[in-house]
This record gives sequence, C-alpha cells and structure tokens, in this order.
Amino acid sequence: MTLGEHLNEFLAKCWWRFQRIGPSTVPRKGAVIIAANHACSADPVFLSAAVPYRPISFLVAQEYANWPILRSIMRLIECIPVRRGTRDVDSTKQAIRHLRAGKALGIFIEGRIVPPGQAVKPKDGVAMLALRTGATVIPAHISGIIYRDGVVKGLLTRHRARIRLGKPVDLSEFETGRSNRETVKAVTRKIYTAIQSLGPSDDSTVTADRHHQRDEASEQPNESA
Repeated sequence: MTLGEHLNEFLAKCWWRFQRIGPSTVPRKGAVIIAANHACSADPVFLSAAVPYRPISFLVAQEYANWPILRSIMRLIECIPVRRGTRDVDSTKQAIRHLRAGKALGIFIEGRIVPPGQAVKPKDGVAMLALRTGATVIPAHISGIIYRDGVVKGLLTRHRARIRLGKPVDLSEFETGRSNRETVKAVTRKIYTAIQSLGPSDDSTVTADRHHQRDEASEQPNESA
C-alpha cells in the first residue's frame, strides 16, 4: 500500500469509524465496477478502505474535480470528471478506456447523495459500461451514515460507516456490446436490486436531528450516580 492508501484507511477507521462487514469480493485483477449507493460525500474513502489491495478510480461531478484541494488527489487516483445533467460523451469514453485497461472503477449508481427514506431512480451508467466492456460488477452497500445536507458537512461528521460487498452480479443472460434501451434498463434494475439486498434490516443511515438527540441524551448527567 502507498502512503496515500494508508492515510485513507487511517482516516476511514479513526475519524469515520469505518468497518467492512464480511469479506471483500472485489477481484485483485481485471476490469471491475464497484457499484454502490450514495449516502455521504466521504463514500469514495469508504469504498477505497474496503478494498485496500487495489486502487479504485471514481466517476466524480465536474464541479468537485475543479476544487483546488481535491484536484491533485483526483488526478492521482485517475478519477473521471462528469458534467452532470448532460450526456457527457468524453467521460464515457474515458471510463470505457479505463475498464478496458483492466482497472477498477467506483460508481455511485444513484448519481447523487440520497437523503434517508427518499426514493431515487438509479442511473444507467453502470449497466451501459458493464455491457460495453464486459467488466465484472460488484455491488456494495454503504450504511451507518449520519445524513448531512452539504459536501463539507458530510466530510466533517463522524459516522459509523459500514460497507457490505456482494458477489459479482451475474449478467450472463444479457448480450454484451451495444445494447438497446430495454436491456440497459433491465441490467440497471438487477444491479440496483443487488445493492439494496446488501443493506441492513434496520435503517442505519440516520438523520442529523436524530443524531443530535442521541448526543444530547448521552451528555445528560446520571442523577443516580
């Protein structure tokens, strides 16, 4: 592991109290997409800490890739900026080249950080890339997150992050290569179902208000002492 990877794991475990539940199912070699839900701005750190033996690049929103502090880090781990709200052909081509080179790519299938309990329509990017490249798709579920409205707030909050990695999603029933819209939608549904199936039985992603209520209760003096 490099110094940066050690630092990433240290931050994940010490500040965000990260823990991987179960073994890692990400192969050590070959093209792979780690497809996950998106609960917090620190999610890329958690995914990287869950797979310490292999560098993971990410699709990231263009506006974050331009942040001075993050720009160098994102270039170092070969992140691919994406212009949201458009069909970004350049980023798609970069992602295809990345996977065809046998590398790992992390994608948050929901496309944005999702507040607890909010329904969201998954994006088709994971399915399209998997069909075009034949990359293995590993589902991942992130939980234990205290929801914060804002990227910086999410990074500064001390979560109890948990990640579960699932078995590769079997896409053998679908023909690889150029596929029609119905096939892509079907693959998206199958991948998203696999991600959701890894979630804990209880909702361990909590709101900020509930978090503060628990903290205030824990700080009250014990009158029976």
